[in-house]
Amino acid sequence: MSAPDKDVDVPPPRPNAAKRTAIFAVVVGVVLGTFIVLGQQGRPPDMPASEPHRLQINTKGELVGIVGDDGLAEAMLPGVQLDKKATEKRVNTGCTACHGSPGIDPRTHACGTAGKCLPEHHPPKAECIKCHRMPRAAGN
Repeated sequence: MSAPDKDVDVPPPRPNAAKRTAIFAVVVGVVLGTFIVLGQQGRPPDMPASEPHRLQINTKGELVGIVGDDGLAEAMLPGVQLDKKATEKRVNTGCTACHGSPGIDPRTHACGTAGKCLPEHHPPKAECIKCHRMPRAAGN
């Protein structure tokens, strides 16, 4: 019989695979649970069909402002380069001028009541037009 080789490499002990699997399962469970909870909530309400809430879209499908907004004729001209971020900021500033900003106390807002202001548990997102949409036209 021959003697065993002394140069045989013994692999280091592996970390606890069961522990890693459990951590992975918990992380996946939390992510899936978050999506399920968010999916159960209702979608944000559509904006009313009244004039200050109607968005103005150009022929390319780009937001250029709201109906009745000053400076729209210039933005609607062909060949005029549109700054999307500036337009969205201008529209969202108009929304917060009437409805307040997320997280502020309604008593400190210009209207002085909670009637038109954001609800108490409104998400902290201040980009109104990313969640609230114009109502669909009849027949669509």
